[in-house]
Amino acid sequence: MQTLDQISIELKVSAFISEPDDIWMQGELEIFINEKKPYQESDIVDSYMFQESLTKDGEYFIFSCNCGVPECSGWIEGIKVYHEENIIIWTDSNKWDDSSNKRIWHFDKNKIEEDLKRQIMKH
Repeated sequence: MQTLDQISIELKVSAFISEPDDIWMQGELEIFINEKKPYQESDIVDSYMFQESLTKDGEYFIFSCNCGVPECSGWIEGIKVYHEENIIIWTDSNKWDDSSNKRIWHFDKNKIEEDLKRQIMKH
């Protein structure tokens, strides 16, 4: 049996003030795989693509440049997602260094759903 990778999801919520009467809250997801972000510090997690990837197979731009264009920060290909019973498999075929190795992760779908629920209840 394949060893599962550890994924953790965090929702960072910040308050912003532009004028004394203009205050708003903004949240963003952060994903850590085996205790490291699989994306650059300037990138974002596309929460819609991430949510879609939890239910069906396909190619998803889960990570993107903070400008909203994945290709801008090197995400030429999306994460290929495959569901095998209660395991979600992510394959990243983008070239991040001189090696031609793909990054492949195996996650427990229940753990991801539990992390998301915990983050929602926390905020």
